[in-house]
Amino acid sequence: MSASLLLRPRTAVADDFGWLQKLCENLGEAMCDFLASHQKVEAKVQSVAEARYSEWYPSQPAFSLLMPFELGTDAGELVVVVPGQLISQILDVQYGGLGKVPERQGFSTSEMRLAMRLNAHLLSYVNDALLGAIPEAVTAQPVQTDLQVFDLPQYRDSIVLAKIDVECSALGSNAIHAFIGYAQAKKIAMRFADANPNGLPADPEWKDKMQSATLRVALPARAILTQTEVPVSRLLSLRPGDILPVMLPADVPLLVAGHLFARGTIGEANGRSALKIENMEGSDHE
Repeated sequence: MSASLLLRPRTAVADDFGWLQKLCENLGEAMCDFLASHQKVEAKVQSVAEARYSEWYPSQPAFSLLMPFELGTDAGELVVVVPGQLISQILDVQYGGLGKVPERQGFSTSEMRLAMRLNAHLLSYVNDALLGAIPEAVTAQPVQTDLQVFDLPQYRDSIVLAKIDVECSALGSNAIHAFIGYAQAKKIAMRFADANPNGLPADPEWKDKMQSATLRVALPARAILTQTEVPVSRLLSLRPGDILPVMLPADVPLLVAGHLFARGTIGEANGRSALKIENMEGSDHE
């Protein structure tokens, strides 16, 4: 059964999910902007309607990138689903390829770095679309990479599902989906109605504050000075005063949120130990 056959409008008025239509238009714009330096891209929202998650997700490829965005207190999560093959194609094009890549079943390290950049890129567009309705800044949750094992108990089953077609010459046509629980979608619609009873645009000052809050989001960063492997027998025999020989690497990896972000060398700055960044991981930093 195709996903399009699962979209069943409820008795809700048409404007109930207009906010999600606008948000998905923002996501389409975000994808065009993300790919603009490589290809001419067009994006269009094809549909926004109610669906059953349990009926929709089996028809989708397991090799997918799921990006949950926490919308704030009692507003639930919005989940954006990008085909894994599209991520592979984008990376191939960025490295000078033609976007012709074989079918994949898992993401490489480089593809995960690209996925993290895309996730961060989409976040500001999601925030912009929700100005005036969500008091807190939207936060990006850890990405997941297998739609078939994605657990979504809070949505129970009834969701509002949107489909965005993204098309360019090198990558062909790809469908990106976004969904949120039906109850949460209705709640956000009511918040928009309360915030803008006359359909007035969001306050620019509020928009600036939301963007500023997004840029202040703290991510865990960790520099690994050294690591070694020790046999279990040696670990069990360790006593206070024992010495484990280690070697300091020529370059030190910097991990951000568990993913390799940069490499550097250890030195000193203002009388304190410091890490000097020597190179960033990924071609977009060059």
